[in-house]
Amino acid sequence: MQELYTIDVVGAWLGIFLTFAILSFLYKDNPFYKLAEHLFVGVSLGYVVTQQYYNTLRPKLVVSLADGHLLAIIPLLLFIALLVKAMSKRLAWVGRYPLAFVVALFAGIQINAVAQAELGAQIKRAAFDLDAPKVDVTRASEKELGQLPGVIPSTAHKIVLHRDGDPATGAPGQALTSIDEMAHLPELTDAERALMAGERGSIHGLDARASAGDGGTYWFGLLSNILLLAGTLASLLYFYFSVAHKGVIGRVSRFGVWVLMIGFGASFGYTVQGRIALAIGRAQDVMGTRLSASDARQVQGPWAALVSVAIIIAGIAFWELRNKRRAAGGGPPAGGGGPSDDAAAGTAGAGGSQ
Repeated sequence: MQELYTIDVVGAWLGIFLTFAILSFLYKDNPFYKLAEHLFVGVSLGYVVTQQYYNTLRPKLVVSLADGHLLAIIPLLLFIALLVKAMSKRLAWVGRYPLAFVVALFAGIQINAVAQAELGAQIKRAAFDLDAPKVDVTRASEKELGQLPGVIPSTAHKIVLHRDGDPATGAPGQALTSIDEMAHLPELTDAERALMAGERGSIHGLDARASAGDGGTYWFGLLSNILLLAGTLASLLYFYFSVAHKGVIGRVSRFGVWVLMIGFGASFGYTVQGRIALAIGRAQDVMGTRLSASDARQVQGPWAALVSVAIIIAGIAFWELRNKRRAAGGGPPAGGGGPSDDAAAGTAGAGGSQ
């Protein structure tokens, strides 16, 4: 058994403790939650600053200036102007120029990227043929195979090389006689096989779209394409305000509203699913199920979790008791009494004297 470094064990314990410190917010805002929150913000900020320096400032500014590239002086001046905005209120106007340049550049890049990735992709998808023929794996091209669920471009390329041969090496091809043979090619990686196996396990997955022989029509896909086109047109009609939404137009736009609500609900569900996946990952880290057996025995995650929960509960109980004693004595509660509280008290006193 390979012994873990002490820093690795302590890091695992600290991660477990901070996980329960964040979860303590379910009770109420408390010092343990604030500690974890401040640590997260501070570490994230330090990480971003470090990455920006080593990935951007160092290679594109420091190294460029050291190599004699004088054009790097321009971004250096813009960078100094940003620092002037943060250091001097009187000269803060200097920082408007680099800030405007960055905002305009980012907006120009994002407008083009969003238009191509979202608007253009949706228009292209809506312009597809409504027909949904099955793909014959024994004769289909690499592009057609890549459109199958669970078949990524690298997988389609390997399937075509196995079936038709490799012109670069002169290796002969081997004919595919079944979908099962395609899904278990020796050239595929474990991840590619797992992806295809997942689609084959679904109701309308790989087996429904692929065939080994005369293709035919994939009827579920045909129905899906028709429904997608109708939903797209109805959703666009909902935003057409040049005519009153009455009669047929009103009913169609109402259908568009339902399509939009289903889309928003699916997007929200996807977000929630992602958060649940993160929570499951943290639970697996606490229980040590993602570690090897030897590492899990050294970390002792469940015991570390029990100790962390005990410390947090005891700390919150002490904090609550301290707040009650301060409240009984007329003093500010723990965590209060800051400048804003003093200012509010002064304002109230001034109002009373008036």
